[in-house]
Amino acid sequence: MRIMWRLAAALGAALALWLVANGLAVADESPRHHPVASGDTLWSIADKYDTSVDELVKLNDIKYPDLLLPGQIIKLPERDKPSQPGTIEYEVQPGDYLSKIATKFDITTRALAEANQISDMQLIVPGQKLKVPGAALPPIEPTVQAATHPPDDPDTEKMIDQLAGEQGLDPGMVKALAWLESGWRQHAVSPAGAIGFMQLMPTTAQWLEQSVIGTDLHEDASSYDNIKMGTRYLRLLFDATGGDKDKALASYYQGYAATMSGVMYEETKRYVELIKETEGRYWPQ
Repeated sequence: MRIMWRLAAALGAALALWLVANGLAVADESPRHHPVASGDTLWSIADKYDTSVDELVKLNDIKYPDLLLPGQIIKLPERDKPSQPGTIEYEVQPGDYLSKIATKFDITTRALAEANQISDMQLIVPGQKLKVPGAALPPIEPTVQAATHPPDDPDTEKMIDQLAGEQGLDPGMVKALAWLESGWRQHAVSPAGAIGFMQLMPTTAQWLEQSVIGTDLHEDASSYDNIKMGTRYLRLLFDATGGDKDKALASYYQGYAATMSGVMYEETKRYVELIKETEGRYWPQ
């Protein structure tokens, strides 16, 4: 065992010497250095600090640009990083998740997590204060747009009629919701990662598969499966809200917990009204 430890120590020392010899230093306390994290590339580091790969290669005398190791220290150019206007504080709202907040402020989820030292990206709670780097203005919510023309897809209409009927839902309402969410495009993906006709979040789809429907579906590729999951979820929201149409639709948009806590954002109110307006215009009862 002692021999193995000595061998490991010798190999470690040899690796450290090789790294130094090839311009891959592994320790430095200067604030103008970047410690390599898993998944980092020279391109991502250059992009983060508004420099170039060539400049990093020259500055660090890197002979093998494709070889970066976690913990390795990369020297940065001696200049302040240009950035977007300062950092603001944002209070987490019910129904928020990290990628949704990042999308609001046009930054990456990783940058937001790093700024707040968040290791579990699923673990944020309403009322929590987050630092948002590179933002100077309050977030601008995406504007919900009304349908400007009736959809012309008889096959999709028949599919929605069937699946909505199976859940005891008004097919016209489901058609309006799906039209507003995705324009009836199965390959639509929102900035937050919602997918398909019914714009299902991956976590919601996984929960439906595992805990509600009990079988794996292909909501990312199949419009039938996506609508089937969306209508099942909508049925659950109608049941949970006591059949209140406005609350069920609001829960679909902003989350059930937020809606039932009494929160109704202005954007959500507009969303609910536009679904009812679109339904009344193209699929009146």
